[in-house]
Amino acid sequence: MSRTSRAGIRPRPQLFGKVAHTPGWLHRTPTGVKLVVIALIGVVALIFRDPIINWSMFAVLVVLGFTAKLRLRHFLKTWLYAAVLILIVIAMQYFFGSLHAGLTVGGTVFACVQAAMLLTLTTTVAQLLDTFTVIVSPLRFFGASPDTIALTASLMVRAISHISGLLGEADRAARARGLDSSIKARVVPAILRSVKYAQDTGRALDARGIVD
Repeated sequence: MSRTSRAGIRPRPQLFGKVAHTPGWLHRTPTGVKLVVIALIGVVALIFRDPIINWSMFAVLVVLGFTAKLRLRHFLKTWLYAAVLILIVIAMQYFFGSLHAGLTVGGTVFACVQAAMLLTLTTTVAQLLDTFTVIVSPLRFFGASPDTIALTASLMVRAISHISGLLGEADRAARARGLDSSIKARVVPAILRSVKYAQDTGRALDARGIVD
């Protein structure tokens, strides 16, 4: 084991591609089918705008996740983050609009978030990118390069995860210095390191002649 491993360096969180270890029927479902279902959920939520329908879709998706051998721990943290946002939205809608509208937005967000979690928990990044390449392949007839578009998507997925890790590291560093309430101490280091990451990625692509 390396010295860095013994030192307990914490790995950056992976927001995408962290597939649940216990395979279920959703793992075996084609990625394209799962993407179509997510699109349909979004369309239904936008068309009907009914809190009962939206929250019912969320409940059904939760049950489907459990039947696919996913566990509560896979969902709980994201639910808590989404709940904070939804409570704020519902409160604002209650004071400036209507409670019905707030519940509708809440149901839409939770249903879409749950669908996205089912996708990322049962689909690897490689599978997502392969499917994305197939989807954009018709653009070849208009002069676009599907491989370049897929590479761009891959870099975007990796960058989101990397930047999330940088924000977490900056937050822990600020806390260690007693700067819990300083937004500058949390955000500025992450921004500077994100810019450096983008520059390093661009230089690496240019050095390999991958893109013009």
